Amino acid sequence: MLIWRDAMAVGHPEIDHARKHVIGRINDFERALSTHGPHTALGLFLTGLYEETSTAFGREEKIQRECSFPFTEMHHREHAALLEKVELLKEQYDEMDARGNCTPLLRELAELAKEWITVHIVQSDLKIRPYWLNHNGIYLRGQHG
Repeated sequence: MLIWRDAMAVGHPEIDHARKHVIGRINDFERALSTHGPHTALGLFLTGLYEETSTAFGREEKIQRECSFPFTEMHHREHAALLEKVELLKEQYDEMDARGNCTPLLRELAELAKEWITVHIVQSDLKIRPYWLNHNGIYLRGQHG
């Protein structure tokens, strides 16, 4: 089970809410996996994920532009790559028979979740924090206004 920590917060309520939601979805997936089995758990997790994520990423990129985040284009490419992976997983799931072998798809989903949390949320997204705080007149220790 993944646990949200305040150190993971960017400081923008909408961005942080969306990130908490992803962690919640992953935790819900783990619970569904043990209760309902892999096929049902995958279906619950993947249904609507692309649309939700696309909306959240669009909102995040808008906020990045508002606070003059210098890595917006690179971040957009990361978002596009994550969305592409989500779309591919959903397509694979949709083509799978209910009694089919879910192991390869579960492995791919585990890799995606690891990348999303450890690389994107913890590393890339946190780079936004000082720009967002500065944009709102909140200066971090060590900065001079």
